[in-house]
Amino acid sequence: MKNIRLGLLNCLLLAIIPLSSAIANDSKSVETFSTAAPAQLEARQSSKLNSVVTQAYQSHVWFHSVDIYLSGDINSNGYYHRLEVEFDADTSLAYQQVFAEFTLLPTYGAERLYYTSSVFELFAESSNDWLAVDTVLDQHFAADDYLLTIRLYDAQTGYLLAEISGFDDNSLDYIPLEDYGRDSYHEHSSSVEVSAGSTGILALLALCLVLYQRLRLKIIRS
Repeated sequence: MKNIRLGLLNCLLLAIIPLSSAIANDSKSVETFSTAAPAQLEARQSSKLNSVVTQAYQSHVWFHSVDIYLSGDINSNGYYHRLEVEFDADTSLAYQQVFAEFTLLPTYGAERLYYTSSVFELFAESSNDWLAVDTVLDQHFAADDYLLTIRLYDAQTGYLLAEISGFDDNSLDYIPLEDYGRDSYHEHSSSVEVSAGSTGILALLALCLVLYQRLRLKIIRS
C-alpha cells in the first residue's frame, strides 16, 4: 500500500512540473531590454526604418522590426548553435505590459518553445522599448533549417496580442541551427592495412619449401 501511495505521489509531481522546466535544459538564454520610458513619449517614431509589413496576427500591438543574428559554428558545417533575436514592438495605447514566447519549428517535427521572456513594457511607438534574447542551443536540436515564431501576450490576461513567423517574413525561416553538442568535430576514419614484412616472406618461403619436398618425394617414388 505504501508503494502504491509513493507511486501515485511521483506521478502527481511529474504531472505538475511545467513544460518550460523540461525544455530549460535544452538551451540557455539571456535577455536584454530597454527599461527607460521615453519622456512624455516625445519621440513617436514616424520615421522608423525596417518596418515589418506582413504579420500572422496583430491587435493593438504589432511588431515594428525583427532582427536575428547567428554565431557559433565550430565544425564549419553551416549550422550555428547560437541565435540572437532582437525586436521592437509598438502599441496604439500609451502603455502596455507584455511578455514574449519564442519557438523553433524544424523541417520535420513539432514546434518547440525554447524561451519565454519576463514581462516588459511597450510605450506607444517608441524605439526605446526593444527586447533582445541571446540563446545558446545546448542539446536536442538536430542540424536543420528552422522556422522562428515570436508571439506577444498581454501580461495581465495572457491573451495573444501579436504573432510573426517565418511564414510571414522570409528572414525568420530557413535558419540553419544545431545544438552545441552536435556543433563539434567528429573525426571518423577507416583503413585496411596490408603487410608484406619479414613474417609474410618467411611464410611464403616455408610454403615453397613444403611444395618442393612433396614434388621431390613424388619424383623419387615414381
